[in-house]
Amino acid sequence: MKFYGKILFILVSIFWFSLSFAESVVVITNEKNMQSLSIEDIKGIYTDNLIQWDNGASIKVYDLPVKREAREKFSQKVLGTSARAAAKAWANRKITNTAKNPPKTKKQKLVVAAVKKNKYAIGYVNESAIKGKSGIKVILKID
Repeated sequence: MKFYGKILFILVSIFWFSLSFAESVVVITNEKNMQSLSIEDIKGIYTDNLIQWDNGASIKVYDLPVKREAREKFSQKVLGTSARAAAKAWANRKITNTAKNPPKTKKQKLVVAAVKKNKYAIGYVNESAIKGKSGIKVILKID
């Protein structure tokens, strides 16, 4: 009987993980930010190659914690690498003092609040995190 319990637990865990990973991730900016961004621009922001908006204002970059499914999905689809590899690259930039515009790591709720508050902020979250929220503009949806 214990064997079947373990199998059931594993199956439920796999199902739960697949549901959470299946949710779309959205890249968001403040609704007052009128600049459009391509996926290459977003990659440039999150790889420290693009640090200012077209008007010269510094980009405030927000990241999710490494172990979040949304960060893994974002990293794989936009950056072309794993979340751990992206975090390692940032850590290396900080250690070697070459980071120009490092992101701030926050929980989803705080990323949404920060982007809503700052016209020059960018972040990404699960789509459900912005449901019913004003002041936010989706610039990319990642399925």
